[in-house]
Amino acid sequence: MSQKQYPVCDLLTDDASVHCAALVVTENLTRDAEGNLNFSQPSHDLRNGTLTFVKTRGKIYGITCWHVIEHFRKQLMVSGNPHSHSMRTMVNGFYIVHDRFIRPEPQFGDPALDIAIRELKDEFVSAIGKVPIDLDASNVAPAQIGHGYAIGFPESLKYRKDEEDKGYRVSMPQVEILAEIERMPMRRFALFSELKVAPKHIDFSGMSGGPIFWSTEESYGIYGIIYEGGVGDQTASGNTIYVYGELATPAVIHDWVAQIEV
Repeated sequence: MSQKQYPVCDLLTDDASVHCAALVVTENLTRDAEGNLNFSQPSHDLRNGTLTFVKTRGKIYGITCWHVIEHFRKQLMVSGNPHSHSMRTMVNGFYIVHDRFIRPEPQFGDPALDIAIRELKDEFVSAIGKVPIDLDASNVAPAQIGHGYAIGFPESLKYRKDEEDKGYRVSMPQVEILAEIERMPMRRFALFSELKVAPKHIDFSGMSGGPIFWSTEESYGIYGIIYEGGVGDQTASGNTIYVYGELATPAVIHDWVAQIEV
C-alpha cells in the first residue's frame, strides 16, 4: 500500500494472520421475528478488535487493546446483564474469550498503555488454527528498522453472508499494511506512507490489537501492537495512510507477562 518497496519475509506473507484473530463483541442471545431466543452469531454491527498470540516460557498469551476490552465492558454495563455479551474469535467456529485481561503498567514517566493481556490455553489457540509468536526463539531485529508490516481485522469489512437453509454467517477479512516507521516519544511509533492513489480500504477500526512486524527478506519478528489507524487527507503528493503502534518487542512483552504473574 506504499509507494516505496520494502522487503517482507515469505513466511510472513504466506499466512499473514497466522499469529492473530478477530476478536468480536457479540450478544449471546437474540430474538427472532417470532420472539424466540436464539444463540447469536458474531454481529456485523457491533465493534471488534484483533487478538495477537505470543508464547514465552511454555505459556501462551493473548494481547489486544485496552479500549477493545473497555468497549466490551460497556456493553455489559449498558445491558444491565453481566452475561448479555461475550468476546469471540471467528475462526473454525466461534470461540469465547473470557474477560481475564489485565492492563499492564507503563514504564515510569510513560502514558497509560492501550494494551490488554491475559494467559490462554494451548488448546484454544490450536483449535482455531493459530500459532503464537515464540518470543524466546525470536529472530534478532535489525539495528535500523525502517518499515513495519501490520495485520488486523477492520470492522468495516465485516459482512453478513446468507447461506441456503442455514441462515447466515458473519465473515471478517483481514487487511495488511506495509509502511515506513516514524518514531514517536514514550515508546510509541507510527507507520506512515504517502500513496499515489487512494487505498481501497479507508477505515482501519477493528485492527486494534493486531501485530506489527519488522521484516527482512529472510526473517521477521514482532515489533508493536496496533492501537489506531486510518487514512489522512489528500496532499499534493497523494493520500496518506497511517497506523499507530504501542512498542511491543519481546523484551517489552516479557515485562507485561511478568505483571500477570505477580
